[in-house]
Amino acid sequence: MTSYVKSGFWTAMQQPFAVIVLFLYQMGWGALLYKLVQSVLVPLMHRFPGGQQPKQTLELFLAEGQFQLFKTDLSHSYLWWLAALLGARMLLTPMLNAGVYYSLTHAQQNAGYRFFKGIKELTFPFLVSYLLRVVMSLLPLIWLFPKAQSIFARTTSYEDALVQLLPWLFGMLGYGFLLHLLFMHVQFAIAARIGIVSTVITFIRHALPIVGLAILLLLASGLLAGITFTATYIWAGLLALIIYQLFPLFSMFLHMWAITSQYQLWSAKLNN
Repeated sequence: MTSYVKSGFWTAMQQPFAVIVLFLYQMGWGALLYKLVQSVLVPLMHRFPGGQQPKQTLELFLAEGQFQLFKTDLSHSYLWWLAALLGARMLLTPMLNAGVYYSLTHAQQNAGYRFFKGIKELTFPFLVSYLLRVVMSLLPLIWLFPKAQSIFARTTSYEDALVQLLPWLFGMLGYGFLLHLLFMHVQFAIAARIGIVSTVITFIRHALPIVGLAILLLLASGLLAGITFTATYIWAGLLALIIYQLFPLFSMFLHMWAITSQYQLWSAKLNN
């Protein structure tokens, strides 16, 4: 497994264009969401009654907010904005994935050229696979919602209901994690124009090292985050500011490292 981690690291080092594009995308997306939330919360907080106000003032504020949300069309514009952002996210994510995965499978081409060529040639199949993954991720909710309703009906407190739901929620997380890895390998096959069925069979046969590799790099990402935030508290000042500002770039490199390590494993197991 360490060989895949090492080879994946050097492969990720050869993808600076893709890492920078993904970093800029995440930074721009975060700034857009921040501005949207700020435009909603700042005017709201200006009207929020302070701690010196009587309790009736807070109750009036909450009642007014409830009335405006459910009896007027005040929330409609914000809901349309959220729907538009969600649609844009669902379109941009497979487009960028197409560029990244095509870059991995066509490393002999120029970095920028192969990235945009991947977007041009693979956006549609990657969009289909992305939508299929979303549908498969949501399928267990058809069974989980009635289960949650029955648990809430039997329990006397939200805390007890949450404790009973935790195993099912962890199961959903595990299921989503496996789907993420499966569709990552499927996208390798799409980008390399190799049979998807054989890739799925290979994934099932070698699921243990695939999951183990993913968990190893996930722990490395968590360790980096912990070290980064600890360093910002210990070395307060300019150095801490530089480390904090560079963390998203390091995080994006680790994300690319996780993909390239899986790609190295996929390539090795597919040829065996």
